[in-house]
Amino acid sequence: MNSGSNDNDSTGSNTSQLTPLILGTAGHIDHGKTALIRRLTGINTDRLPEEKKRGITIEPGFAQLILPPFKLGIVDVPGHERFVRNMLSGATGMDLVMLVVAADDSVKPQTREHLDILRYLDVQAGIIAITKCDLVDSELTELVEAEIREVCVGTFFENAPCIHTSSETGQGIEELKEAICRQGESIRHVLPDLQDAPFRLAIDRCFSVDGHGTVITGSVTSGQLSIDQHVMLEPGKHEVRVRSLQNHDRSVNTVMRGERAAINLAGIHPDQTRKGMELATAGFLVPSKMLTVNITVAPNSRFPLTNHMSVRLHLGTANHVASLKLLEQDELFPGEQGIAQLSTDSPVVCCWNQPFVLRMESPAITIAGGRILDPCAHKIGFQDSLQLEFVRGLINGNDDRTRIQSAIGVRGFKNPSHTDLTRMTGIDDPDSYIQELIKQENILEVELSNSVSQLIHARTLAAAGTHVTRILNRLHDENPLNVNFDIAPVRERLRFLGVDAILNRVFSLLQKEGIIQVSMGRLGLKERGPKLTKNEAKLLEQLQRILKQNGLEVPFVKELQHQADKQADAVVQLLKIAESGGTIRKISDQLYLSMQTVDDVQKKISSLMADGNGKTMAEIRDVLGTTRKYAVPLCEYLDRNGFTVRKGDLRFLGS
Repeated sequence: MNSGSNDNDSTGSNTSQLTPLILGTAGHIDHGKTALIRRLTGINTDRLPEEKKRGITIEPGFAQLILPPFKLGIVDVPGHERFVRNMLSGATGMDLVMLVVAADDSVKPQTREHLDILRYLDVQAGIIAITKCDLVDSELTELVEAEIREVCVGTFFENAPCIHTSSETGQGIEELKEAICRQGESIRHVLPDLQDAPFRLAIDRCFSVDGHGTVITGSVTSGQLSIDQHVMLEPGKHEVRVRSLQNHDRSVNTVMRGERAAINLAGIHPDQTRKGMELATAGFLVPSKMLTVNITVAPNSRFPLTNHMSVRLHLGTANHVASLKLLEQDELFPGEQGIAQLSTDSPVVCCWNQPFVLRMESPAITIAGGRILDPCAHKIGFQDSLQLEFVRGLINGNDDRTRIQSAIGVRGFKNPSHTDLTRMTGIDDPDSYIQELIKQENILEVELSNSVSQLIHARTLAAAGTHVTRILNRLHDENPLNVNFDIAPVRERLRFLGVDAILNRVFSLLQKEGIIQVSMGRLGLKERGPKLTKNEAKLLEQLQRILKQNGLEVPFVKELQHQADKQADAVVQLLKIAESGGTIRKISDQLYLSMQTVDDVQKKISSLMADGNGKTMAEIRDVLGTTRKYAVPLCEYLDRNGFTVRKGDLRFLGS
């Protein structure tokens, strides 16, 4: 098995202390990329018989170049327009790019498209190499350089060194190596320290080797990997073990960020692997078919981006058909930027700020690119202002604290783990920010149990109140005489917001703001009282007066309905309204008492049972001065509410 090539280091020097970088090529077909790499390294990266026969690069080829203090893994990508997909997969993980333009052909269509693609990828610096300088005079070479400089304006190649070379004569090769080293030094201090980050490698080749089994290759984009380590292959949740490792044909014990790797895997059949999958630390990558992205239309694109258009998404070494949904406007024109969502044909894996490219299927051209904002997104409504605000907080350039609270915000009522937050923000240790945000009450920590709590953005909780008020308004509309409603069915209608602990926080917030009232397991909107006619209001006042004046000897409901005559059907509803207002209490279906009467009853029974001895129904009836007709439902009510406890024929005060 091999990771792509032989090593050009013939000195046998120790390379473990060298800084690993990935150097890629870009440029039009037949401009001499492969020949230039062969002159630099002594390696022919055209490894396929068809490539050697046709003289063009179809799949990315790989080589290694030792230029202390750097160890460069070189990726030679195809230049032909029919192989741009392969070029994109090879561009994954590049730190430096060498733009190759032939002196006898100058800037061509694929030169421009590769530049469009590279402006979206996470490349730190570039070098321009003008090849085939032995075929033209110096004056023409200078004109070619001027044209290159013109098309590179606004890209990271704008101020890049430009070296005139010839792979045939060796012209400029040493100067090119020096330029590569200088560019490496220029980005050395800004390279992310990802050695301790979760491991990631996007597969660009996979095959089977007799006696070894499954082998995959790729560029390590973060972390480290060692022999016998267990990692996950995604999408698919295939847990595999690393049987052996190679870096450019050398067996090694560990590979790290910036290195090419060939990995022999145990625990998976070759048929289960494919280009575009990723090998990663278990639990770090989570497949998703919905991505929220920050997208920019290519300045040279002939086509705007429109809602629901079908695009080809190039992400890592994978490419997928996806449907585009713009979240802020109906169209994005060349050079414009916006927030969008991509719905893919199959699950993909990625992380925050990962670059991607969009191409059209027909014509096959690059039209846009950008960065991942939410790698495991939920559907966002068009112009959803709160969610868009959270999403904008994830754009690279915002401070760590803003990204953490924005990531919690976009998760809504789904509790993000620390691994989720790292994947969504690029922050390895979010704990300190979380505690700070909780203290500032921007983030709420809701206790679900003794050992489990959930993080929710304060504005998410506040926004949830609109769902509560909408449902309560609907209930009030359907039941115009009700002051409030049983809380249990209301909870079930709001279950999409979360568990009871979350809903309780929402109710508490709305109650504090004076929007709802909660009492005795019922809730309702304060502003939505019953809508009574003049006669209903008069009857309600009359019922309350009757219950207050008659103490325990009140008429039962049937008698009250009889007295109400033509308004008999409204009596029960009006009694419920009075109960929700706190003036009366329901004892049984047929008996209601004023709250003053209930308080008097409880005081008399407390005095009766103060000696700690149980009392019979007859004793309770006598102390209340009433009949069994009232005493029985009243004692049953007190038992239900825990004021008394029945043991056989005796009742005791509740605890």
